[in-house]
Parts: sequence; C-alpha cells; structure tokens
Amino acid sequence: MGDPTESHGYLFPVFLLSLLQFFLVPITTWRVGSWQVEWFRGEFHDKTKITKNVFIIPTDVTSEWGKAQAARSERAKGTFGRKLRASLSVFNLVLSVGWIISALLAVHIVGKQGREAAIFDPHTILNVPFGADPMTIKKAYRRLSLQYHPDKNPDPEAHLFFTDSITPAYKALTNDIARENFEKYGHPDGKQPVRLGVALPQWMFGQDGTGPLVLCLLVGIGILLPLGMAVVAILNLNRYGGSSGGVLKESIGYFVGELRPNLSTVKVPKLLSVAAEYIQIPYRREHEEPVRHLLAALRNQYDIKEPKFQRRHPSVIKAHMLILAQACRKIDEVDSLLEGDLQLVLAALPRLWDEALKLTLSPYNQLGHCHLRPVLSFLEFSQCFTQAVSPSFRKGDSSEGIASLLQLPHVDERTATLLARKKCRSLDDLLALSGRENARRELLVHAGLSDGQVADLEDFLRFVPRVDLSAATFETEGQDEVCSMDIVTCTVNLRLNRGAFKDDTRTIAITKDGLPPLPFCQHCERNEGWWLLIADPAANAVLSHQRLDADVLLHAQTLPNGRTLQLRFPIVDPGTYSLQVILISDYWIGADVKHTIKLKVLKRTKEIMQSRKEAIKYKLKKNIDSLVQGNIDMHDNAHVNASKSDLSDSDTSCSAGVCGGDYPSEETGTEESSDDDEEFFGRNNDAVAKRRAGKEWPKIASIESDAPGSISSTQESLNLHSSETNVEETDEQQEEQTTATSTHRATS
Repeated sequence: MGDPTESHGYLFPVFLLSLLQFFLVPITTWRVGSWQVEWFRGEFHDKTKITKNVFIIPTDVTSEWGKAQAARSERAKGTFGRKLRASLSVFNLVLSVGWIISALLAVHIVGKQGREAAIFDPHTILNVPFGADPMTIKKAYRRLSLQYHPDKNPDPEAHLFFTDSITPAYKALTNDIARENFEKYGHPDGKQPVRLGVALPQWMFGQDGTGPLVLCLLVGIGILLPLGMAVVAILNLNRYGGSSGGVLKESIGYFVGELRPNLSTVKVPKLLSVAAEYIQIPYRREHEEPVRHLLAALRNQYDIKEPKFQRRHPSVIKAHMLILAQACRKIDEVDSLLEGDLQLVLAALPRLWDEALKLTLSPYNQLGHCHLRPVLSFLEFSQCFTQAVSPSFRKGDSSEGIASLLQLPHVDERTATLLARKKCRSLDDLLALSGRENARRELLVHAGLSDGQVADLEDFLRFVPRVDLSAATFETEGQDEVCSMDIVTCTVNLRLNRGAFKDDTRTIAITKDGLPPLPFCQHCERNEGWWLLIADPAANAVLSHQRLDADVLLHAQTLPNGRTLQLRFPIVDPGTYSLQVILISDYWIGADVKHTIKLKVLKRTKEIMQSRKEAIKYKLKKNIDSLVQGNIDMHDNAHVNASKSDLSDSDTSCSAGVCGGDYPSEETGTEESSDDDEEFFGRNNDAVAKRRAGKEWPKIASIESDAPGSISSTQESLNLHSSETNVEETDEQQEEQTTATSTHRATS
C-alpha cells in the first residue's frame, strides 16, 4: 500500500484548490449578486421615473456656492480612471488573486494528473514497434540502459524512470510470465496495490527534521490564532455599544453627562466633540497653530468666556473646531496639517449624531415622554451641518432667521439680508411668490443675482419639499370625549410634494439616491430623514414620536391622497393642553411644519364612566337585536323555500292521483295539518333564535368590555347571564307546550 504520509503528485494542490473554492465560490456569488441587484434597482427606478439622480452643473461659478458645486461636479464625473480605481478595491483585488491562484492550481493538477495517470505501454517506453522480435527489444533496452541506468546517470529522476518504466517494460516484452501479467492486469508485476496518500507535503510530517517547526505552526495557527481573534472580538464587543454597535461606550457615557433638558442648537457641536473617538485622534505639537487659527476664525460660534472650555482635552477642542468649520462653510480655513483629522471627524459624525439623538429620545418617565428641546436642537443642528449653515443663525425656538435662505445656491449673508428687506425672510416666503409671474425672478435679480445664478436657484428649488400636514385629530377610540388615563390617538394625513410651484408638472418623487448634491458636505454622506412628533411645549415633553421610513415617504409623494399616520400616547392629568404636531426634517432648513391643537381632557368621574357603560350596553343591545333579526330572517326564508317545495310536490302528487294514484284527498285534513305545521315551525324558529341570542350575550359582553375607555362590572355580568338563563328555560317550556298542542291536533 505504501507509505501513507507520501504525497502523491497532485494531492496537495487538490487540497489547496478545494480550500480556496470553499471560500471563493460563496463570496463571489454574493458579490456578483449584489452588483446584479444594484443594477436591477437602477433599471427599475429609471423605468418608473421615481428616482432621478441629478448632478446640478452650475451655470455661474463666480460665487462661493458655484465654485464648490463645480468642484464637486468635476469629482463626480465617471472617468475611466475613477471607475478603474473604484473597481480595484482591496476586496476585489483579494478576490481576483484568489481566482488566479485557483486557475494556476487547476492547470498544475491537470498536468500532474495526466503524467501520473498515463497508461503503462512497454512498446512506447522502449520505443519499439508492436510485434518486434527479441533482438530489437534487447537493443532498445541496452540503448536506454546506457542513458538511464543509475551507474551511468546519477540523476534520481533517471533512476526512478529506469526502475519504474524501462525495466518493467523489458520484462513485459521478454518474460512469458510478465507478458501474461501485463495482458491480464496491465502491469508486468501482476496486480498492483492501491496507492494511498495524504494531501499534504512530506515536510509537514517532520521527515526532514522539521518536526518542531511543524508543531509550532500547528499550535500557532490552529490554537493561538483563533484564541487571539476571539479575545479581540470579545474586547471590541465590550468596548462598543449603542443600538448600532458602532459607538464606544465611553462616548455614550460622555453624551449622557453633557445632555441637558434645555440644550440649545449652538451647544450640540460641543456635546458631540467629547466623543471618545475624537479623543483617540492624536494631537501633535504642530497642530497647535492651526487650531489656534480656527479658534480665532470661529470665535462667534462658541462661548469664549466659558471657564471650562479652555481646560478641555486638546483633541476635544480640535474636533469641536473642525465640526464648526464644516457647519459654517469654513473648510478653506482648515490648515493642510488637519486635513486627515478633518476627514476622520466628519466621517464619524453621522454615527455619533444618530446615537446622541437616540439618547435624547430616551424616556424620562414611565409614560414614555422625553425632553422636547434637545430633540429639536439635534435635528436643527443636523440641518445646519448638512446645508453648511452656521448654527448661530438658528436663534429662538420658532424663528429660523435667514438660515433657510442661506442653503440656496449663490445666496450669501448679504443676499439674504437684501431679500429680508423685501419681506422675503424665509424659504416659505420665497416659494409663496410663485403665484405671480416672474415675481420671484425679479426679486432675486434685485437682490444681486445674475441670470445664471437665478437659473441655478430655480433648478435647486425643484428638490425643495413642500409639506402638507392636514386632518390632525385627537380622539379616544370609541368615545366622544377624552378623559384622564385614556389612550389618545393622533391621526394625521401627510402629503409631500417637490418643486417650487404647486402646479408644476416637473415635480418628481425623490428617494435617498436622488437628492441634490451638497457642495459643502465633502467627507460624509447625508440622507434625507423626517420625524413626526407629538409635543407639549409647555411641559418641554415629546409625548410620542416616529421616524418615517422610505416607504412612508414614497407613498406620501406618489399617492394622490398622501399617507395617513397614527401616533398613540397616554394622557394622565385632566386639563386643557396646547399640543403641537411637528413634522421636522434633519436635512432641509425651513421645511418643518407645526400645527397647534387644543385638547381638553376631562376628569375621570363616575358619571362619565356610567355614561360610557350605558353606551356600551346600548351598543350590545343593538348588536344582539341585529343578530336575532338576522337569525329570524334566515329561518323564515328557509321555511318559505320548504313550503314552496311541498306545494310543488303536492301538485305533482295530485296529478298522479288523477292518473290512478292513491294520494289521500283533502278530506283527510292535509291542508289543516299543513297550517298547524307552519304555525308550529314559525314559533319554534322564534324560540330557537331567542335561545341562541341568549347564549351569545355573555360572549359579546365579555368582548365589548375589553374595549378601550370602558369599565365592566363583574356582578352585573353575572346577573345578566342568570336572567338570560331564565329566558332560555322559559323558551324551552314554551317549546314543549307548543309541541304537545300540535301533536294533539294531529291525533284528533
């Protein structure tokens, strides 16, 4: 059988090829499948024209917005070099190298297997024709012996060829026994044993003095490496937390310590800058001068008189200034030494913002309420960060200032001030000018914009959302009034349109892939998000909230009547509340909608509970009456159909009697018994229907008692059940009496 540790030719390459294919095939299938899915989604959106990817090419590049947008459009062009660099990612390169190695191994295996699996042919080995005489065979053997004999050729391969091929071939052609074995078994030595081996090279078995090395490799790769990976995974798992698992637990603790119930928008960057991810960014000595320059350029964006500010960690101050530089369009003020840190800070900011917002939405009481002011501050800062508008323009709870105008193309602070002097103080005021022809264009030209800049602004306004939040109502299910301790349902209808004109036929429905480009937001990706809040401003509380997903937004843009949403929240204390229904975006400035609704909550008294109980009883009685009437109608219809069938049968029988049948005549009392049966079945059906209704009463009462806002009494339910039991007994007695009377008449 041979040495089991011998590696025969292609076994080890087969093992390597199988190991590679075990990982390459599923990974490649997943990769190619993801490309196909992305392509299909792109084709689907192009066919339905729901998503429209637009890269606005600025007409005028003289303004700050125009220069930034031109640079972004140039970076967004799909050149061959950029496509090649995008395809040659590290993952794709590793995948390609794996398949190249697999192809080389396959070629090596095919060649090695072909040589080892060659059929033993002595005539081919000795290079003699079939049927050669013994003298010719001997001459050929001598010639090959002079070339491959170990005494003539010290090469191990020559020795192996001589002993394994030449000698057996000579025996097979000269020895009668060897010839018989060759003809029978295909080899001159007779039946050959099966050659087995392991798919590993010989050096792994320590036959060449490599035993200790092999042992160390097995221990390191098979034991220490998996153990180390498990330890690293456990340590990282303990370090990171949050709902997404991508934020350090230290950062979450720092956020909790900085959160306040009255947190303002301008203090959100300060809170985000204390993240542990930013502290871990190294602060070198050469960073002192660039950070000092940013502190001077952004001195109006933070509280310079705060005593604790200068005592903060240097990495925290650096992260704080870089966040403000992005929000205030001061990226040009960032020194080249801080470019790498700027990319790290901005790339981590969306993830940290999401986790901090979830902390602000954490309830502070058992009713699920959270503080309103921090939630609005985080959403408003997200708007400023996305559109690169300074948070200092968002002053006050309800005033947006000129912040909504500064997000528009080619509009700077001077242009926004000129527009404000013409009573156009916000984005809503600018959109409201669509009713008059060329009114908006004239206003923009008067504010200093050129024709090309006005065209860019009009193109941008096609993407601006116009929110219609209507039919907002508060009610308690099944009740006309709202009492304390009730669950209140708020129902709103949402419609989301795009475009500057209400009758604009060019309006489009946009998903996250079709948003306009953000020229000043270079190092992070931002998606449009919407939040629906039910808030009590007087108590600084959010009673209920919901983040709208992509399907809800798509329906709100495409359905004719919009999308209906419902939020529920408990109300505890009686009184008159001035609640707000707020729809706010974390992407656009000035697109928020707020509706104030008065809600009167009554005190939960016995009179109100008694009236609700009476209403429930009336509803139960109405349902039972309809059920009884339905059963009676069903049985009456069945009886009428049966009477018609009997009548048709009697007509047929009478005609049969005329022809000689023996059907009894009218003198036997057939018609009288028919009337009695009709009377009997009708009363019996009424009794059965009432009895069934009596059995269904306790079930309906138990179901209705679980309705919101209702209180049922156990004793009254028992009394009701007992009274219905008496009704059932009375119906049974009436049924027995009716049956006896009918039987007596039939007998007489």
